[in-house]
Amino acid sequence: MKIYKLIIVIVISVFISGTAFTFFQTQKLNPKVILPKEIKFTANPNDPTGLQTVVLDGNPTQPELYTSRVKIPANVKLLAHFHPETRHVIVLSGTFYYGYGDKFDESKLIEMPAGTFFTEPARQPHFAWAKNGEVILQVTGVGPTGKTDLQQNEKK
Repeated sequence: MKIYKLIIVIVISVFISGTAFTFFQTQKLNPKVILPKEIKFTANPNDPTGLQTVVLDGNPTQPELYTSRVKIPANVKLLAHFHPETRHVIVLSGTFYYGYGDKFDESKLIEMPAGTFFTEPARQPHFAWAKNGEVILQVTGVGPTGKTDLQQNEKK
């Protein structure tokens, strides 16, 4: 009986892996070049932290691959929150201080200079600080994206 359950699990796993592989292989990729001077960040008027974003490719509101950039002003603290999707992040400029946990804790911050790569697993609470100056991140994930705050930033 156990061997049959194992076989069923293997067959289902292969099917799911094949379906995911097919999904990503069939996503249409159109050639695109965006020069740095063409990148225009926009602010969200409902965000008290002053974050600015730009979507470089894809649509983060849809179940598809997207890449965006986030500009975080100097000295902004991003209190604990999480996202529904897994994200891959590169620090493009500045030094980013980042930690995992459901409450901002300065002792858990990891100093991440430009060039650092890190992941934000789906639903993994995290927090951050642009402690020493403006930070620009490049974020890639498969939407739809979102943000669930565990702590609230306040307007200064």
